Amino acid sequence: NKEKSFVRWAVEQGFTVFIISWVNPDESKAEKGFEAYMHEGILTALDVIEKATGERKVAAAGYCVGGTLLALTLAYMATKGDDRIESVTFFATQVDFSEAGDLQILIDDERMAALDEAMAKTGYLEGVKMANAFNMLRPNELI
Repeated sequence: NKEKSFVRWAVEQGFTVFIISWVNPDESKAEKGFEAYMHEGILTALDVIEKATGERKVAAAGYCVGGTLLALTLAYMATKGDDRIESVTFFATQVDFSEAGDLQILIDDERMAALDEAMAKTGYLEGVKMANAFNMLRPNELI
């Protein structure tokens, strides 16, 4: 929707926008963890942005689990003295899972054990299963 596009708005404000689009994992990505997504995703993107624009510092935004990954990457970067991300904005991002809110209806010990077992067999979480979990969080889906 052009009228509601954050990217369009950011470009109109003078920002050069780069977007990382995540691939839904399958068997070929079974060995990839958050560390690989951090190095091959965000950190590589920062290198590409600097090469393309000549700018070392960026303003970053993260949405949902991409924001969670961005938060973890910022912590990693801090340990390395890497200050390329000058500011960050999170949208619908959870970073403290000790108070998971509505997510708690989906993450009791029994469900987590079943999820761990399923993921141990395939090496990844199928996108449709994740989508179903998010659909369950929508109030009209709970009726």
